[in-house]
Amino acid sequence: MSNILFLDKMQQVIKSYDSDEFIECVQTKEITTNASELMNDTLSVSLPFDETIKDASYIAVNDTKEQEFSLYRILTAKDEDNLLSSEAINFAVDELDNFIIKDIRPKNRSFSYVINQLLSDSGCDWVLGICEPIKTVSSTFYYTSMREALKALQELGAEFTFSIEITGNKITKKIINCYNQIGKITNKRFEYGEEVLKIVHQQDRTNIVTALIGRGKGEEVGDGYGRRIEFSDVEWRKSNGKPLDKPKGQNWIEYPEMTKEYGIPSNGKMLPRKTVVVFDDVEDASELLQKTYDQLAYYCRPLVQFSTEILGSDSIGNTVSIHRGDRNYHYQTRVFKVVTDHVNGRVQASLGDNLSGNSINRQLSQVQSNISNLDNNKMTWYDSTEIGKYQDDIMRGAGANGGSIYMVNGIEAGVSQSRETYEQVFMDGPKIQDSQYFMIQNNAGISFKQCKKGQWTTIQDVHNGKSTTAWTLDGTFNAAFISAGILSGVLIQGAVVKSIGNNSFFQSVLSHGAFSIEQYKETNNVDYTKPDWQKYIHGGKVGEFIGTYDGNTRKANGSALINYPGYILSINQDNGKGSSTPVFQIPSNSTFDNPMYKLFGKGTIYDDLEIKGNLTANSLKVNGRLETKELYVNGVKIDTNGGGNTGGGDTGWNGQYPPEVTSDRDKRYWQIWAMAIGAGFSKQAAAALLGNAQGESDANPTADEGGGRPGFGYGVWQWTDSSGASSGRVYMINLMTRAGVTDNPDTITAQFKLLMWHAPNGQWIAKSSYPYSWTQFMTLTDINTATQAFVANFERPLNGHPERSTWAQEWYNKFVNLRIPSGGGGYIAPISSPITVTSEMGWRTSPITGAQEFHNAMDLVNGNPTTPILASGDGQVVQAGSNYYDWYGNYTVIKHADGLYTGYAHQSRIDVSVGQNVKKGQQIGLMGATGPVTGPHLHFQFMDQYWPSSSAHFKNPRDYINF
Repeated sequence: MSNILFLDKMQQVIKSYDSDEFIECVQTKEITTNASELMNDTLSVSLPFDETIKDASYIAVNDTKEQEFSLYRILTAKDEDNLLSSEAINFAVDELDNFIIKDIRPKNRSFSYVINQLLSDSGCDWVLGICEPIKTVSSTFYYTSMREALKALQELGAEFTFSIEITGNKITKKIINCYNQIGKITNKRFEYGEEVLKIVHQQDRTNIVTALIGRGKGEEVGDGYGRRIEFSDVEWRKSNGKPLDKPKGQNWIEYPEMTKEYGIPSNGKMLPRKTVVVFDDVEDASELLQKTYDQLAYYCRPLVQFSTEILGSDSIGNTVSIHRGDRNYHYQTRVFKVVTDHVNGRVQASLGDNLSGNSINRQLSQVQSNISNLDNNKMTWYDSTEIGKYQDDIMRGAGANGGSIYMVNGIEAGVSQSRETYEQVFMDGPKIQDSQYFMIQNNAGISFKQCKKGQWTTIQDVHNGKSTTAWTLDGTFNAAFISAGILSGVLIQGAVVKSIGNNSFFQSVLSHGAFSIEQYKETNNVDYTKPDWQKYIHGGKVGEFIGTYDGNTRKANGSALINYPGYILSINQDNGKGSSTPVFQIPSNSTFDNPMYKLFGKGTIYDDLEIKGNLTANSLKVNGRLETKELYVNGVKIDTNGGGNTGGGDTGWNGQYPPEVTSDRDKRYWQIWAMAIGAGFSKQAAAALLGNAQGESDANPTADEGGGRPGFGYGVWQWTDSSGASSGRVYMINLMTRAGVTDNPDTITAQFKLLMWHAPNGQWIAKSSYPYSWTQFMTLTDINTATQAFVANFERPLNGHPERSTWAQEWYNKFVNLRIPSGGGGYIAPISSPITVTSEMGWRTSPITGAQEFHNAMDLVNGNPTTPILASGDGQVVQAGSNYYDWYGNYTVIKHADGLYTGYAHQSRIDVSVGQNVKKGQQIGLMGATGPVTGPHLHFQFMDQYWPSSSAHFKNPRDYINF
């Protein structure tokens, strides 16, 4: 589907359409028959009448993944039968005809320099984009238009295309691209009856010549020019890589094969058809010979044209091959015309020589003709060489990655004068200069070669390059080329060490997935290709020993690979007495999706350890001591502030305070608040904890409430053991030990973990006055109810504490609107660098509908259309799938501890599920293009509601992340 825009006379966008809204939309691009004319490029459209575009002046078309458009000026428009129809032509040719160059006279200057100078002098607003030609220009441009100047440059061997860039509703750039030849050499191969629906073959044998006399610039003789230079003294030899033989003393160059086919019959033989071509600007004899040959290559053969309807388009100017075996058509040629119907997606292409117009009456220049006159009647840039009479030695596609195969004859390889196939070359690029890896097949076998990309440019470079033979024709295989694969029934003898006497030795065997290294007595009765080959072995058991060999005991001492029952692999340590213990094992229930292994014995790691998952350990020794210095699990640092896998659960605080929290007292209460929110408490229930903490010890973990009974924060206040002989501190530490809490008991972290373990395991009794379970309490939304439920069920005081509800409300009012900062420095970008923001948050013109819309996110790309999507912060997944909103496609939403949500839309794959806790930087999916999009990207958003009720609830990601 193509994107089509209508523009007004100021070249501003009026309205956008998709091609399927049109009744007709046909685009025709044609490389002209005349080098001194720019490309023909027209557009014909028809669609239901629309008042907003009836006075439009331009139409822009984009049918590619690029952001560049082709722009057309409307020549005619009519409104008939409620239809609006327009005929348009590429605006560049028309517009550039009105910018005049005053006086530019370059001398041996590059194409890019000359074009930029012409653009500057003419005062036009066009810029030079791509510029490929490396030739130099010496010419005069005096009071001529930009259009005529480009045509003059095109006669020197260049081709031009024109495009524009549109940002918002304005044209922001007009671009001229200059190529040696439009299009590229492709591996596309059109076969009659397959990709080609029909082939119309047309030949034109007008004015064939098989030999040319070339003449250059005249020699200066004082007051003018005399005799022209010729190339009689220049010698060409095919054996030296030249295309034809031309001996010294001969002032013409001939194609003998073409003379034999199309020459003049005389006395039983064929004479060459000769004529003269003049190059007034050529002063070097070797250059003259080359230019003369270039003309001969075109004029010595019939012109050939193929008209075809193809399944799937091919770009204008591309070089392809076309074949019809039953008619012996085998050509390598260019696509000179493409007609694209954007409504139904059909494409018609014309390949070969453009036989329209005057080209069918091509004439070669006469003795005094200038080379520009010669170009008026031919297309000098076509390299459409008939190869049907030769073997099929063209480049052929070898797969989706663009690799190629080249059938090389003896002449090309430089080994003979024969056109018979000598070798076959496989390469990883579409042509030699774009490749670096080569595989060669010839009568010596198969070998491999490689070079730096661009180092080799000819087939002889490849043929003469250093190679390594992998497989010779006599069957010898170089095992160094084995990288991966399946080996069955492979016997390796004498691989370890030979014994003395009895014809026994060590051997290793790989067969049917079993691997053995064993002591073996030689026998001829073993067929290692059979599954039951082990029963024929005489000697040690399968996979018994690997290590040193004792000649007296004839046993190997050391490690052993043993396939124990129930294990895929076992590496064991042998004690030298026939028994062993495991060191490493892979159990049989280990799978690709759930890999498992076991390690036995003590181990030492001498570098950093990073664990991508959960860690369970009885003890952890660091540098010889049982302690935790810096341990990271799944990218999160585990320290005394929590985050570990203890009895309290993962209710750790991230150590971050909002900027509004400054006093030590508020910081202690904020830590309680953040831990409660992180553990899943409602904000009202979290405030209830704060009100009760204030009523006990004001959150001071070492306060003495009298009688040696310290108040331990808001956790288990005023407890003693059952005998009453020990302080509550001792009793509480004993409880922490039982709960598995290993943090410092005087910290809020330790007491909160104990609360989370102890409350649902015995302390909470759900009194009838407040009949809420512990999990129900955590979700209460009435502050007074939550506060008194905690008092009644956890404290169970003699007298009530109504004042704690008041304190809880005060803490709620203080903290409810504060954002819990994300640990580790806040939020991170959800894709890796380099990141490009393709659309900001805010009002814009929709690239899908063309209407004005509020874009509630930022669109991000980084050059990889399937790049991993990362969680921007810690949180819990609350949405994962395509059931949220059709326009988002595959969509993930993560709820964060600070009350914000982040959304990730258009993913090609989702790697998380609803309810899953994720860490900042964890992969949650892959970028994609699900839902209505113009291309793969990430639609990334911040919200303060899961289902935002208005655009005001979307936050700009730039407020949280520096893109």
